Amino acid sequence: MMRIGRIKTVALVATLTFVGLSTSGCIVIHDGEWEGGSWNQRAKFERTVELEHALAAGGTLVVSTASGSIETAGEATDQVRVVATIWTRAGSEEEAQALAEEIEIGFQEAGERLEVKAEVPPLRRRSVSISYKIVQPRQTSIDCSSASGSVQAVDLDGNVKAHSASGSAKAERIKGNVRLNSASGSVRGQDLSGGDIDLSTASGSASLTNASEVGACRLHSSSGSVRARQIQAGSIHADSGSGSVTAEEVNCTRLTATSGSGNVSVAFAPGTPKEVAVETGTGSGSINVTLPSGFAGRVDLSASSGSIDVDLPVTMKGSIGRRHVTGSIGDGSGSLTAHTGSGSIHVR
Repeated sequence: MMRIGRIKTVALVATLTFVGLSTSGCIVIHDGEWEGGSWNQRAKFERTVELEHALAAGGTLVVSTASGSIETAGEATDQVRVVATIWTRAGSEEEAQALAEEIEIGFQEAGERLEVKAEVPPLRRRSVSISYKIVQPRQTSIDCSSASGSVQAVDLDGNVKAHSASGSAKAERIKGNVRLNSASGSVRGQDLSGGDIDLSTASGSASLTNASEVGACRLHSSSGSVRARQIQAGSIHADSGSGSVTAEEVNCTRLTATSGSGNVSVAFAPGTPKEVAVETGTGSGSINVTLPSGFAGRVDLSASSGSIDVDLPVTMKGSIGRRHVTGSIGDGSGSLTAHTGSGSIHVR
């Protein structure tokens, strides 16, 4: 069953309150202009809808919008509280107001999932944008998406899945699995723990800071920089199609850091297993690797056009050349591979 909030506004400014629901509206008007055989959408109307619904611990809140931002935060409560801001644009003030008042927003339950639903009438050369600011129980999860706008989740002991087709995606202070994706915008995670992490963007930067007790960690950008800092995980995979890749103060058993075109820099934190497996590479750029203390394993370094510098207080065993080094450091099952098509390699 869907719970709907709806109001017919009869004045320029109106406010009505119901149990668990309130709405308000106001109009901002600009002169319309006739261009190309149709009216510009110069008249605007803004309306807010407030909704509340219970959500038990372990449940998932689902929210989506075609245009607008989504922000949610966990608190010590058993209720989901939603403030939806609706903006409409049309050729006249009456049409913009009528469109806003036709939009219905409510809840729909399906098992442990609670969805915020917006029913929008046919637009016919009009436009609608709906943004959400949400408070939800801390021990619940969120699944949210925006076709045009930013998405953000903070302070949850649950899983986060957030997608934006055009806008940034961010998660902070989350205990659970985190998956952030943007087709055009940055993705950023901070203070995450207790699950797998997947941050991906087609165009923009991807960054993760201060993550602990993570299983698999993946950061990807098709076109933009990638940075991981202060990460403790089972495995870390960081790659960029075109941009720099940086991993600082990381602790894991397996790390992959690659770039199609950009510098790659890796530095391990104290306490990293000495038999860590490390794979680095770039089509064009330099590679700098600071291995953990006591690293032991095989080494394979190659630079098609550039120098190789190994600065370690150990004896290398194997072939050593200006552009290719193979062999082993110590006696262990760790590994380090590094290849650059055009650039230097420095291992410490």
